[in-house]
Amino acid sequence: MGYEVLVFRVGVILLCGLIFVSIYLIAKMRRTKTNDAWKQAATELGFNFTPPGIFGKYTMSGVIGQQLSCTVWAHTEPQGKSSTTYMNYDMRFSQPLNLGLVVKREGAILGKIAKLSGKQDIQTNNHAFDKAFTIKGTDEYKVKEFLTPHIQSKLLEARNVLKNLEVSDDSVNSTRMRGFIRKPEILVQNVKLLIQLAELIIPNEEVDSIFD
Repeated sequence: MGYEVLVFRVGVILLCGLIFVSIYLIAKMRRTKTNDAWKQAATELGFNFTPPGIFGKYTMSGVIGQQLSCTVWAHTEPQGKSSTTYMNYDMRFSQPLNLGLVVKREGAILGKIAKLSGKQDIQTNNHAFDKAFTIKGTDEYKVKEFLTPHIQSKLLEARNVLKNLEVSDDSVNSTRMRGFIRKPEILVQNVKLLIQLAELIIPNEEVDSIFD
């Protein structure tokens, strides 16, 4: 009986060891694949990317021309016994617009916040656009002049992909997008959308597009 118990215990230990090694190898392969995907996207965009350590944060960043800088990163937040990972994209302008501008996704909560803010809620008379976004600014005329039909159209297009899209005086970004992206083509697509928006927003600046 003692021998059988010993054999059983050894078998259990070996099985646990095999399971641990299998999980480790699968996780390592998955991480390697993710690193390769982010490296591929960064290379295509001309961005900098260094594979993070085990507990590091995935981040890539780069400069487009003389007027734009972009950072893409992922972060994980604990939620009870589980956690959620979010993607973030931030395209910064070298010079602010000076409009007191806030254009963000419309919603029940955002609508209430908008009414409580000091800036006025602006209507562009484009029903689809006004329904999709909350628009703020210090000068209603200048904001309407800024939000050309072309910019409105591109914002509506981008909103379908970048769910938490927001434009301000100094950036266009989309943060806290639920889910981690491992496909390089999607990373590139999302960044290019922001670049296209930024190039419309600062059309008089010399921006060397990555599409040239």
